[in-house]
Amino acid sequence: MLAKTIFLIYFVAFVNGYEGLEERSLPSDSGLDVRGLIEHYGYPFENYTVQTEDGYILEIDRIPYGRNSSGNNTRPPVLLVPGYFCSSADWVNMGPEKSLGFILADKGYDVWLGNYRGTRWSRKHAWLNPDINRKAYWTYSFQQIGEYDLPAFIDHILTMTNQEKLFYIGHAQGTTSYFALTSTRTQYNDKIRLSINLSPIAYCSHMTSFLNLFAIFKIPIEIYLSLTQNYEFLRYQPYQGTIAEIFCQDGAVTQGLCVAGYYLLGGYSPDQINKTRLPVILTNTPAGTSNRQGQHYGQLILTKKFQKYDYGIVENLKIYGQPTPPQYDLSKITAPLGLYVGDRDIYAKKEDTDQTAAEVSNLAVYRYIKGFSHLDVIWGIDAPSVVFNDILEQMGQY
Repeated sequence: MLAKTIFLIYFVAFVNGYEGLEERSLPSDSGLDVRGLIEHYGYPFENYTVQTEDGYILEIDRIPYGRNSSGNNTRPPVLLVPGYFCSSADWVNMGPEKSLGFILADKGYDVWLGNYRGTRWSRKHAWLNPDINRKAYWTYSFQQIGEYDLPAFIDHILTMTNQEKLFYIGHAQGTTSYFALTSTRTQYNDKIRLSINLSPIAYCSHMTSFLNLFAIFKIPIEIYLSLTQNYEFLRYQPYQGTIAEIFCQDGAVTQGLCVAGYYLLGGYSPDQINKTRLPVILTNTPAGTSNRQGQHYGQLILTKKFQKYDYGIVENLKIYGQPTPPQYDLSKITAPLGLYVGDRDIYAKKEDTDQTAAEVSNLAVYRYIKGFSHLDVIWGIDAPSVVFNDILEQMGQY
């Protein structure tokens, strides 16, 4: 069934890719990294480094104010955290008026863009080398991102801005790690004004994405990783932007293949994809992560539970003091929370997000958006009018 779905996506998207082909052209901001994108459009850019309790050195980017305003410490801070193998560029790669990061800055917010461990700009550690100490460095999932990375980001931002609380916006894995944090280190609920969770992922039993392969081929993948020591997944490559510019730009006969890959990763939604922006998106994505992330999601799919990583009975006893991993208790998430999910999302399925919505303690808003896929909630053509305007309205209440 999964193989048939993949084939149909590629076939339909490849055929559609030939429709309306015009002269080859590239966006003016193609090939730029996150700093380049922000400065290209006239926004101020700042960059900071934070270190987690377990030694990971992370970068966090900042747009302190919009194009027509000046900075001050009274602007409410908002932390944006991207999804699986993505980076801070996710929030600015569609340009002004169409990227949530830019829109928030222009609306009076102090915008902070987090890069969690293992990604392009956070591939550092105080004592581990990711290319030498592979197993030690890459043995993490959203569990550790929630336990260590998010607190490091939040505490740094609140210290820098002299604020007591901030807004949190996460996409996909950025929501999973948020759920992991606020359901275990519950004191962090007191530091959140409102969390906005786009394509929220906690329960995964109805997921129909490539992550299902980590469940289907659980044992072969574990053997492969043990033999090859290849614990990194989709590492950023400096040439990926050049390849995207050649094959994915408007007018390229191969653009349909790029579109097919987009649908495969996010879900089929031809009315929402902005094909022109593909070279910009693929310049910075994928940004790298760990294979352990996929393995952990695979476990959630198999167990139909939202729980910590399963190391096996012996290791579980050592680490957790019990033979099975502890489950995350979503009822302990007390900060106001919003959920936004598209009806064509292949990761965050409605049956699973309904369960999440039923278990959290302080659900502020739950939007089910027709015609939107997993990626459309951040990059869709209609995302500014359908999603971002509603987010701004919700944030205005807190």
